[in-house]
Order: sequence, then C-alpha cells, then structure tokens
Amino acid sequence: MYRILTIIAVALLFMSPAFAAVPSYKLLKEKSSLKFYAINNNAPVEGEFKDFSTEIEFSPEKLEESKIKVEVTTASVFASYDEVVKNLISADWLAAEKFPKAVFVSKAMSRMPNSDNYYADGTLQLRDKTLPVMLNFQLKPVDDKTMLATGYVTLRRTDFGVGQGQWAKDDVVKNEVRVEFRVVAQQQ
Repeated sequence: MYRILTIIAVALLFMSPAFAAVPSYKLLKEKSSLKFYAINNNAPVEGEFKDFSTEIEFSPEKLEESKIKVEVTTASVFASYDEVVKNLISADWLAAEKFPKAVFVSKAMSRMPNSDNYYADGTLQLRDKTLPVMLNFQLKPVDDKTMLATGYVTLRRTDFGVGQGQWAKDDVVKNEVRVEFRVVAQQQ
C-alpha cells in the first residue's frame, strides 16, 4: 500500500504543472505608463495618469483562467497645461473628488491565432457608469519572469458622462479618446 501511495505522489508531482495556478504578476510602476490622447479645438492633447495599480493573473496557455484588473486614481491626471488638469478633475469631467477611481475588470481573454496579440473583454467603471470595453494588447517577454504589455482602447467620453454641460457636444473636444498603456510586470 505504501508503495502505491508513493507512486501516486510521484505521478502527481510530475503532473502538477498541468494543475498549476495561473501566474500572478506585480506591476513595475516606474517602467509602466497610462496615457491618453484627445482632440481639443482641432489640436491634439496628450496626458497621462500617474497613479494606477494592477492585479494580473495571466497565462497564454490558460486564457480562460487569466484575469486583469486595473485601478486608476482619477486625480492623478497630468497634462502639459495646468488649466487642462484643473478642468479634467472638475465635476464636469472626471469628477475626481466624487469618483476617485476608474476600474477596468476583464471578463474574458482571447488571442489572435499565431500572434502575440490579445484581447481582454471586460468592463470599465468611470464616474457612475460601468460599460463594456475591449482592450487590445501585445505581449512580449522582457526576461524569464518579466512581461511587457502594450496596447490601447478607444473610448467615447460622453458614454461615461465625461464632459458635461457645455462640454457634452463634441464641437470643441472630440468624443473619441484613445487610451494607451505600457505595462511592465514581473511574475511573483
């Protein structure tokens, strides 16, 4: 009996990678960025969010078990002009005081065949709206334990109530906002 249990234990030991959990990754914030691009008065406006965090569990072989959660501190918005920042955190735009976080949570992931292109289907909670969005990202290994994900999503700001009152139309500030991310994360 002892011999049978030993054989089963050894067999399970060699099979354990098949049952291994999806690896978790820790954000390397100093190497990562979250930027946005918009059009204001027919001129490009660029900015970024300085404070964001991630929870990443990812395996290309186990996409059905992989998960991504991103939390962005809305008051951490930065742009070249102080007036732009002041407007963006105001009640008509991000309403940073009332809605301090924007949160993306993945629901399902897929991969374009024969490529390093992935899609994360999920929801984005921004202000008081939670809507479906799809992130498109490319994944590249940096080293044995570190991955680089670069990607984007294009949002319609008015769908989330960003830009109210005189800003609700897109005659001054266009409705489409492109959000680009560069995430460097290390396996835990």
